[in-house]
Amino acid sequence: MDSKTLIFRSGFYSLFRRLVPSRQLGILRYHAVCELDAGYADPGICVTPGAFERHVDYLAGHYRVLPLPDAVDVLRRGLTLPANAVAITFDDGYADNLGAANVLASRGLSATFYLTAGCLAGGAPFWPSELRRLVAGIDGPTLRLSAAGIDLHLPLTSAVDRKAAVVKLTKIFKGHAIPVREALRERLRELSTAAGQACPMLSWDQVRSMHRMGMVVGSHTMTHPNLPNAGLDAARLEIAQSKTRLEEEIGAPVTMFSYPNGGADRYMTPEVATLVQAAGFAAATTSRNAFAGRSSDLYALERVQVSENLERLTFALEIERYAFKPKPRRGEIEPS
Repeated sequence: MDSKTLIFRSGFYSLFRRLVPSRQLGILRYHAVCELDAGYADPGICVTPGAFERHVDYLAGHYRVLPLPDAVDVLRRGLTLPANAVAITFDDGYADNLGAANVLASRGLSATFYLTAGCLAGGAPFWPSELRRLVAGIDGPTLRLSAAGIDLHLPLTSAVDRKAAVVKLTKIFKGHAIPVREALRERLRELSTAAGQACPMLSWDQVRSMHRMGMVVGSHTMTHPNLPNAGLDAARLEIAQSKTRLEEEIGAPVTMFSYPNGGADRYMTPEVATLVQAAGFAAATTSRNAFAGRSSDLYALERVQVSENLERLTFALEIERYAFKPKPRRGEIEPS
C-alpha cells in the first residue's frame, strides 16, 4: 500500500478539506472512459468505467462540483469560488463519453464535453485513434512511409516497436501543417489492413441526448490539429467552424473551448488564444497541470490531469494544489 492510499484511508483529507478549504478551481481533465486495452485511445488517457463511477461518487460527496461555465463566470467577475470547487471536463468526443454523461446525470452533476466537431461519427476519422488502428494493421517487420517530402522507416517487430511508431507518427502529425498530416495519413491507409474500421466517436444524436441531460458541449476544433503548427489561417477556420457546427447541431450557444494536443509540444500561443476569443468563446482550457483561480487567464485555464487511481486524484486536489507551479513551454501564454 503506497503513501497516497494510506493518507486517503486515514480520513486526513476530510479533516484537511474542512480546516484548509481550497479557494481555487480544480478543472479535471478526462478523455476516454473505457478499459485500458480498448485500443482506440492511449491507455494513459483512459479511466475504466468502474473507476470513473468511484471518482464521481467521491467528488459528489466531498467537493462542490460546478458546471464549468458557472465557474468561469465567477472568475470573470472576480468573485470568490465556493470552497473545494471542481469542474469536470472531457476532451475529444469518444462514444464512451455517453456512459460517463449518464453516470454524471444520475448524480445530478454536469460536465463539459469538448468535441472534435468534424470527426464525430459520420465525419472524418479522428486521427489519433485512426493512427493507432492503422499502425496495428501494418503487416511485416517495417513500416516504410513516404509522403509530403517525409520518408520514414520504422521497425514493427514487437509491441514496443509499434508503440514507438505511434509515438513517432503522432509527433510528426502534430508538428506539421494539416495537408502534410493528411498526406501521410492517406498513405498509411493504403498500407494498412485496418483502414475503414469502426468509428469510436460519439454520434450527433448522442451529443444532442447528452446536451438534453444537462451536459455542456464545448469545442475541441474540427479535426484536432496542433493549432500553432497548422498556421493562423487554418487555426482560425478550425476554431470558428467547430463553434458554428456544434451550435447548429445542438441548437444552443457553445462558449467553452479546449486546445487540442497537450503534451511535450507547444499547442497554444497568444495568437491562437486571440483567435479563440475572436470566435466568440467565453473561455478556453489548456493541458497545463495546475489549478485555476482569479489570476488565471480565461483563455488559458489550467486543468488537473486525472488517472485511474482515485487516491492519486485526491492527493492532487488536496496536496498538490500547493505544489503545482508549472512553467509554460516556449512561446505559450505565461501564467499570471
